[in-house]
Amino acid sequence: MIIFKEFKVEDWWKIDDAVEPFPPNQPLEALTRGISMTAVEDGEVMACGGIVINESETEGTIWCKVSEKCLVNSLSWARAMKEGAYLMMDTLGDLKISTYILGGFCRGDKLARFIGLKKSGESEIHNGNTYYKYMAVI
Repeated sequence: MIIFKEFKVEDWWKIDDAVEPFPPNQPLEALTRGISMTAVEDGEVMACGGIVINESETEGTIWCKVSEKCLVNSLSWARAMKEGAYLMMDTLGDLKISTYILGGFCRGDKLARFIGLKKSGESEIHNGNTYYKYMAVI
């Protein structure tokens, strides 16, 4: 059974087999600015994610870190992540939400679309990789 709990920065480090192992563009402590949660199964941290709210409090950026172990039961985990994302977005209310997905990262693209985000046509280069922006307005 997948259980959501409050995110703690140390949860980030408990996932050592991330599907897309790259650090966020901000200090880990910033991930708690907004709303975030950790997903646990059988006592093990399997995923964590949230929405970091910008300083103007008009936009939020979705972030997540997911264990490769979630791929074993990917449909259940996708549904859990969608439920978690909707809970967070509903809690935040009327906010522009976006995220960036690594170009060619099909699982990330599929999950973003599954939770209702659409590719915006914008992109950014980070460490030589292209990341595409996905958006939703709630």
